[in-house]
Amino acid sequence: MKILHTVPGKSSLLLATLFVAMLAGIGSSSSLAQSPFGRGKPAPPDQYVLIHAGTLLAVPGDDPRTQVTIVVKNDKVLEVTDGYQETVDGVDVANIQIVDLADRFVLPGLMDAHVHLSSQPSFSRSRAQRGTWQGTDPAKAALNAVEYSRVTLSAGFTTVRDVGSDDQSVFAVRNAINAGRMIGPRILASGSSLAVTGGHGDGSPIEDSGDPTARLVNGVCDGPYECRRAVRYQFKVGADLIKFTSTGGFGSNTELTRQLTSDEIHAIVSTAHMLGMKATTHAYTAEAIKEAVRAGVDSIEHGFLPDDETIKMMKKAGTYLVPTLSASLPPPIFNIKDSESERIRAKGQAFERAYAAGVNIAFGTDAGTFDHGTNAKEFDMMVRFGMTEMDALYAATISTATLFGIAEEVGTIEAGKLADIIAVDASPLDNISVMHNINFVLKSGRIAKINGKMTEPFNYK
Repeated sequence: MKILHTVPGKSSLLLATLFVAMLAGIGSSSSLAQSPFGRGKPAPPDQYVLIHAGTLLAVPGDDPRTQVTIVVKNDKVLEVTDGYQETVDGVDVANIQIVDLADRFVLPGLMDAHVHLSSQPSFSRSRAQRGTWQGTDPAKAALNAVEYSRVTLSAGFTTVRDVGSDDQSVFAVRNAINAGRMIGPRILASGSSLAVTGGHGDGSPIEDSGDPTARLVNGVCDGPYECRRAVRYQFKVGADLIKFTSTGGFGSNTELTRQLTSDEIHAIVSTAHMLGMKATTHAYTAEAIKEAVRAGVDSIEHGFLPDDETIKMMKKAGTYLVPTLSASLPPPIFNIKDSESERIRAKGQAFERAYAAGVNIAFGTDAGTFDHGTNAKEFDMMVRFGMTEMDALYAATISTATLFGIAEEVGTIEAGKLADIIAVDASPLDNISVMHNINFVLKSGRIAKINGKMTEPFNYK
């Protein structure tokens, strides 16, 4: 190394002094803290919430515990202890909040694998009339998603999967929640559903059917090359997963038959998996379900009309069924006779047969085709059609978290996991209908609802 020799002056001495001081301070956190170029203002103190739970179902599938304290530190569960704890060693009481749920039944936050947060029945009804599509601009859709995400959180659902909106609105709301700007459910969003031209989910105006950009934005693709590009576009704009429509459905005049070819289905699923995303498909018929399972799809939405081979294939492949029993009631959006959807569901008995065969079942409702916040009616139907109350709660927590790929973070109330916690007035193991009335909601350690009332949605700090 060449050293330049200079005559030391005041400026040189000052620089030398600063350089030596800097070397002496390397590795010293105290010197960095005192420097004007240090870490800035100190971090706020840790915040604790102590939840006194009269009955706690920490892990659905296990026996409940009674009279315990859930210790929450910031956004995670620190520990679960016997008895009602009121202090934390070494922590100022000013940083501890005690929530008395001694007369409540406490359980993990719920999950819904099939919602449409930017939609509402009146909006979706026009969508069901092909040729009269008016659409909803992303700004209005985003406002819808803000409102309905809050309604969904109030119903106890702390994590949801939005499977079909547009390429902007739900992403914006998801990002605001993730950034802590508002309290809402954790959202996994697919963006626009992928559909063939004229297929179920093709929401593009007829005049734009030949516009490549409009087709891409609206998720319309024909042939494997277009479908691969459509997946990549949704990935680019921020999708967490890919949703595609293999058949027609109740909510359109496209019949219920298969609409995607084998090469289109395989192109969508393989491209999604290559990009690290899961893929799910709206599919009613056995033929379409089986082709999606062959392609390696992660879950089947609805799946109302499987045959015996379909059930066996799903069981062997570990494919999840998201039964959306609530979508067969029917809601008012459907452009069919009032009893037809119920007749189709009863004919296939997909839920009952899949459950009996041991197929993986996740909890999903199709909220948005009916009123948001009434998601718990899915519990009523699952139990009515033969599922035990415990298995229904398992489906809405651990099973759905596993489908989402986030079971290490959520789905149970255990040390190290994110603190998503709800409470109801009585045991749902005795009467599942109590899930319609959620008294308390904690999302990632932040109280969203207490004593039956929602807290301030936005963080102005």
